[in-house]
Amino acid sequence: MALPVILTDLATGKAIESFKTSFGRMLGISTYQKERSVWNSVSWVDATTGSVAIASPDGDGSIELCDIFITAEKKQGGTLRLHFDDGTNEKEVVKSEVDDGVINVAVNLDGKVQGWQSAILYYTIVGAYSGSILVTFIKRNKADSISYSDMAKRSGW
Repeated sequence: MALPVILTDLATGKAIESFKTSFGRMLGISTYQKERSVWNSVSWVDATTGSVAIASPDGDGSIELCDIFITAEKKQGGTLRLHFDDGTNEKEVVKSEVDDGVINVAVNLDGKVQGWQSAILYYTIVGAYSGSILVTFIKRNKADSISYSDMAKRSGW
């Protein structure tokens, strides 16, 4: 015996929709990160001068990383870095040092890495590289962000 079940949104009282598949009706569930993330990418053919911002928070908010894709070909000695920096404190997310070769990074963080208040995500290329970086991220507001000192305490830095 089949019982009809209707899921409703507590806030609106409206039925939550499902979709029809070859297996029957299904409820689709998606994460906040998959629904609300945005992305930015950069490509280069030579070293950068200093650190270059790839994702910046709004005001005292923070950046929550969802995905990182890096591909690069090393032409000579140097490094590739992806790091958070608020002008006072800095923390590396990715650092790659290769004498000669290819760098390939594909990480789905699904929102498990969040910077602290006002920390900008930068990339730095030292040495002659060619490649690209793509990051997907969510901009969190100040209420959803914590200070560097609080994050350092929680993370044991």
